Amino acid sequence: MHDLVQEPVLTSDPMRHFTWRRDQRHRPGLQFLTSTGRHHGAESLEESRVLLALDFAGDVVDVVSQPLKISFATCGKGRSHTPDYLAVTRGGVWLIDVRPEPLIKEADRESFAAAAEVAVACGWRYAVAARWREHAFAGLDAMASRRRLRSDPLGLRPVLLAEAAGGRRFGELAVATGCEPVARAQLLHLLWSRQLGVDLACPLGDRSLVMPAGEAGR
Repeated sequence: MHDLVQEPVLTSDPMRHFTWRRDQRHRPGLQFLTSTGRHHGAESLEESRVLLALDFAGDVVDVVSQPLKISFATCGKGRSHTPDYLAVTRGGVWLIDVRPEPLIKEADRESFAAAAEVAVACGWRYAVAARWREHAFAGLDAMASRRRLRSDPLGLRPVLLAEAAGGRRFGELAVATGCEPVARAQLLHLLWSRQLGVDLACPLGDRSLVMPAGEAGR
């Protein structure tokens, strides 16, 4: 396992291929990440959520889907497990499994334990994405809708950044520009790009307190 960190994992192909057929119960697809500039495979909506969260908050350098296959033994039986993602971030490397909490069975827990051991041996961190605060993801999804907003023809971003100094409510900031509909889109972009900060422990709305990213960190 120690030798695994020397392998070119980031340039390898997924251990499993993503397949689509009409009668399947999960929903595979591709999720675009602004942090990597390309699409990444996801086998379900839950995995797409993880990719979106990594793109926003993970300080991501690169992500590999289905990065490796682990073979292990439990109760005298041979087993194998393929973790869902390997995320290389500026704060370290994460091995990630995705499984909704109600669907986790004992066999899954054994697989997760094996993946955690591999992560420890490689000096990585390990996590299982099993449950979300739904309001937090709704806010993240709203910000992601404007993540690729590149133009600012009305010059609203400098105004919004200045008005947010010391903290202002989301709705108040939008109204203060005199062009509320466009300002809302620009605000979501500034929040996504971490130029402004907001507390996602509460639902994102007009009363959400928005402030410059440096002040939000303090």
